Amino acid sequence: MTEAEVIVQLRTPPRPATAGTADAQDVRGLLERRFGVTAEPLHPGADDPSLIGWRRVAVPAGVDAEAVATALRGHPAVEAAYVKPPADLP
Repeated sequence: MTEAEVIVQLRTPPRPATAGTADAQDVRGLLERRFGVTAEPLHPGADDPSLIGWRRVAVPAGVDAEAVATALRGHPAVEAAYVKPPADLP
């Protein structure tokens, strides 16, 4: 079960036709090694350059989402990373 989400914007987004840039793969490795989580496209199938650099990280219970966001913000390939606030009930 997902406890929190971290939203990430890469500095150099991967091109739509590729699996990713070296920077994106390095970010993926950081997430897997340090936290055991992965990032997925926030806008799957998008080919708009302003959208393809955004990623979503599902952070399970027991993993500190703020620590994930802080580590990502310290990576040179990351423009921004933040913990998504929980959705309010209507």
